[in-house]
Amino acid sequence: MKKRLSCRALGMNCNFEVHDESEEEIAKVIRDHVKRVHKLDFTDALSQKARDLIRFVEA
Repeated sequence: MKKRLSCRALGMNCNFEVHDESEEEIAKVIRDHVKRVHKLDFTDALSQKARDLIRFVEA
């Protein structure tokens, strides 16, 4: 089942979203986005917050 995470959910003023079935892949893509676009360190705390905010996509 597809899941998603938005950059906005992490508190950024950004419309970027990642959709995938794998939580690991979602975390990797959002980590890379935050580092590249927002120039922020993806700390352990931010990583945990991201994992906690991953949601199932409603059909």
